Amino acid sequence: MTKDNRKDVMIVTTVTLSKWGNSNGVRIPNQFIKRLNLTEGSELEAILTPENHILLRPIAVQETSEELRSHLKQLLSKVQTNSQRHDEIDLDIEGDELI
Repeated sequence: MTKDNRKDVMIVTTVTLSKWGNSNGVRIPNQFIKRLNLTEGSELEAILTPENHILLRPIAVQETSEELRSHLKQLLSKVQTNSQRHDEIDLDIEGDELI
């Protein structure tokens, strides 16, 4: 097996199904763990395709409120004060909106 850190290379390897308590499991090769920046306890989504293939993919880590606030501040800092803006548009009341 070759060591390759390029993102455009598909890495294929064989794993063995093993008994793990009342279930079965496979060990994920370390090079996969490193390339995906996973750690023990990382959650993966298991998908069974219509072709009966099993796919595992990392679940994206949800950003914290502080990270979202920081990102919003970064985006708002790019707004120029002299940029052209549109006038307010009144769409009347529709549905059960509270005023």
